[in-house]
Amino acid sequence: MKRLTVAFLAVLLLAAPGWAQLSQKYAGWEKGPVRWLMTKQEQKAYAALTSDEAAQHFIDLFWAKRDPNLETRINEFKVDFDARVRAADKQFTEENGPRGALTDRGRVLIVMGKPAKRWHESIQAFLSRIYGQSAVGGGAVNSAREAQSQMHGVSFNRSKGQADVWVYTREQIPEKVKLPKRVESVIFAFLDNEGTGHYVLDRQLKTAKWGIRALEMGPEVYLAHPDLTEVPTFPLLPGTTVATPEQLSWLEMENAPWPEGAIAGAVQGVTTERIFPAWVYVMLPKKVPQADRVIGRLTGPDGKVEGTFQKRVTGIKSVHGMVYELSIPAQVGTSKLELALSSRGKPLAVHPVAITLEEVPDDATWITPFVAGAEIYQQKQYTAGTPFVYGGYHLVLRPDGQYDFGENLDYFCLVVRPKEGEDGKPKAKVKIAIYEGGKRLTGRPFQPAELSPVEPNVYMYGSQLPLGIFNRGGTYTFKVTLKDEISGAERVTELPIVLPVKKKKQ
Repeated sequence: MKRLTVAFLAVLLLAAPGWAQLSQKYAGWEKGPVRWLMTKQEQKAYAALTSDEAAQHFIDLFWAKRDPNLETRINEFKVDFDARVRAADKQFTEENGPRGALTDRGRVLIVMGKPAKRWHESIQAFLSRIYGQSAVGGGAVNSAREAQSQMHGVSFNRSKGQADVWVYTREQIPEKVKLPKRVESVIFAFLDNEGTGHYVLDRQLKTAKWGIRALEMGPEVYLAHPDLTEVPTFPLLPGTTVATPEQLSWLEMENAPWPEGAIAGAVQGVTTERIFPAWVYVMLPKKVPQADRVIGRLTGPDGKVEGTFQKRVTGIKSVHGMVYELSIPAQVGTSKLELALSSRGKPLAVHPVAITLEEVPDDATWITPFVAGAEIYQQKQYTAGTPFVYGGYHLVLRPDGQYDFGENLDYFCLVVRPKEGEDGKPKAKVKIAIYEGGKRLTGRPFQPAELSPVEPNVYMYGSQLPLGIFNRGGTYTFKVTLKDEISGAERVTELPIVLPVKKKKQ
């Protein structure tokens, strides 16, 4: 009996690899919202996987194939996909039904994005307008049976049936779909036939043909790199190389150099309405030689090293020294960036910088913290997300608040997805106040604030405070509040102002 048991176990052990299954983390991944983007070949390939390692490689390669720019660590396509999934789950999850991202409306939002126009109306009104005739049935509704109407194959409750109608312009449809020239827009109509909250895409609608075609071509349309076989590897920052062991050793020096008067820090920046990197600055005093290279290592909120880099730098001349700026793709939460600025292969300044990024809502208005300085450079040609560039104005920060009386304090912020008024323009207001030692000295109430567009759904606000209004030196606090009047979103920032105190004559 024992011999038989041992033999049976041996058979089980030999057969185990054929029975291998994916863990809970990976099992069913292809049945989630990602199903709307998977080709038939990818669905078959994933179903045949038997190890978590193979599944992770498949997933990494899946997203890489759809990454519009393989030269950067951020996959803009996946960032947008994740945001659409969250929005679909929030808006379209039905009671006792599937999650919102798995509904018909969720699918269209994920594949097509946000529609140019959207409205709700009764199914009867919608079909009558589309087909130019009334539905069968009419008059007063006296019973459940009499409430039922039918038109062009659509049966619905005349008093409760609702249509959720989405319109996409020709410009929103990928070129690969090949719309006829006569088609200026496509319509998706989701029908809730009985008023229960369950919406189903009407695929028989005469105006739905090209929308359905665009939807079904989604898996092919977004394959930017269909022949990619390996997941790209790259340093933390695009256009750079990984740091060498010697350079990384500088970050761990016991007596690392950090010149007196040097300053380093980070604020949350904006690249697009979905991507929010950390904007990092380092100011080295004039007495320090100019750096020619910066080395960095980023450790994420989970304590894992996310990457290293080294790159050449030139810096920006300022009144107080040389300023070096970086855009770092950090995660939400608090990360640690270890930096070393070097010259001719020797470290000049080594310092860790804490990076804390807020979680930005997907569809709501969000305002960055204000930053301030006293030197502005015109920079009309720049890449979206260039650190501390606000609509062509490159601001050199004064994070320590050290100013002179003859300067102006220039302050800026960015506004993501501000709500628009009836005139199609955002509406915001701003107020300021000045404090000394906690005591309010002066200020002004809310006044209209003009927001200027810098990127799609991203605006800037900027103004300046003449420091000549102060009649004596000292340490002050400048408090500025910007509020979106329509959404109610608000940002309050306190900025330091340190003005020189005249020494008394002996």
